[in-house]
Amino acid sequence: MSKIINANQSVYSIVQTYPEVVDILVSLGFSNIVNPLQLQTVGRIMTLKKGAIMKQISMDKIIEVLQIHGFQWEESL
Repeated sequence: MSKIINANQSVYSIVQTYPEVVDILVSLGFSNIVNPLQLQTVGRIMTLKKGAIMKQISMDKIIEVLQIHGFQWEESL
């Protein structure tokens, strides 16, 4: 089964679908997602793209690391 992450998914939704992605995202700089309150509130509206802009993390780097870990990136219209 493919592990697909959609560009418009919330961080909360991604973590709920693929719990193993937490460690990957933390290593990229999304350290706030280990806080359950942050994940439940901000994580429900924050997409990876929005978070990358806020944290000044390259989307290319995020996509590259996710692909190394077996995820597929799906860009939405």
